[in-house]
Parts: sequence; C-alpha cells; structure tokens
Amino acid sequence: MRMRDFVALAVVLCLALLPAGCSKSEPPKPAAQAPAVSPAVEGKALFEQKCSVCHGLDRATARQETKEKWTSIVKEMQGKKADWISDADAAKIVEFLASEHGKK
Repeated sequence: MRMRDFVALAVVLCLALLPAGCSKSEPPKPAAQAPAVSPAVEGKALFEQKCSVCHGLDRATARQETKEKWTSIVKEMQGKKADWISDADAAKIVEFLASEHGKK
C-alpha cells in the first residue's frame, strides 16, 4: 500500500509541475526587419495613392515617356496641390513610371 501511495504522490507532483514547465517564458525575439522595398514598388503604391485622387490611373499609365519627361510631369502635378506629393515621394513615383512606362 505504501508503494501505491508513493506512485500516486509522484503522479500528482508531475501533473502539478507540468503547467509550470509549459508556462516558461522565452526571451522576446528581436523585431524582424521589414524586407527592403524597391523604389519602383514603393513608387507604384505612392502613384496609386496620390495620382488617383485627381484622375484615373489608366490615363497616366497609357503613355510611354522618358524619365526626364516623367519628372517634368510629376513636378507639374506637385504644383497643382501644395504639399500633396513631397519631393521624396515624387522621386519614387518617377522611378516607378520610368521603369514601368518609360520609353526604351
């Protein structure tokens, strides 16, 4: 009978300690860095966000222009609504337009 009590006590102790072992916290993992986004991909998102406010996106992407011409067009659009497209955003939009809709 003593052996049975010993086994029962051992089982109860194991069951009591099991949740404590499972709740062991791990140190926090370092924050994962977001993968680098190419300027053309970021430029496309900015193009869709900024340019669609005034006109359909199909209108702007229906043409093929040189990078210089795209720069001129985007600069002109910047002047239409102050502070809507920053110079940094404009550069990314131009990169997208020149890479996807540029004259070769």
